[in-house]
Amino acid sequence: MIFDESIPSSVSKLQCERLAQLGRGKLVLELGSWHGRSTVLLASVAKMLHAVDWHRGDPHSGNSDTLGPMVQKLRQHGLEDSVVLHVGRNEDVLPLFRDGLFDLIFVDSFHTYEAVQRDIDLTRRLLAPDGIMVFHDYGLTLIQNGIPFGVTAAVDDFAQREGWKVEQVEAMAVLVRNFV
Repeated sequence: MIFDESIPSSVSKLQCERLAQLGRGKLVLELGSWHGRSTVLLASVAKMLHAVDWHRGDPHSGNSDTLGPMVQKLRQHGLEDSVVLHVGRNEDVLPLFRDGLFDLIFVDSFHTYEAVQRDIDLTRRLLAPDGIMVFHDYGLTLIQNGIPFGVTAAVDDFAQREGWKVEQVEAMAVLVRNFV
């Protein structure tokens, strides 16, 4: 597992350790890479990682080009062949994938309620039957640039409606289907 503290991120070491456990040897989809801490981590343990980000930021993370720094970190760690970068918006890229493809989906994209709901709607069909979904910035009630985070409400609504179990790891939610 490669945990690079020099990469700007709010994904903690404990969260990275849990992501590494969940993603080891799996086909993983990441929505939102920013500067690439979670991308480097997941690429270092996954069978293959597909990372989707348009790398222009958003009102929560700021509007900056993050593609160059992320690619530089992947090269520095020798991981450029372990990740497929998809530069574009989630709603444009995700329809290109086939159903049931991914074992793990990590969502750390735009954090409004509507954006998280959209990401859930776009990724549900992409998850393998025994797959796991993970959402970053869960449990946070932040307002950045006048825009509230909606991760917790969107994830809780989905989990309750669909009967998924939620495990919280700091500000991260791990969702597993309840098989009864």
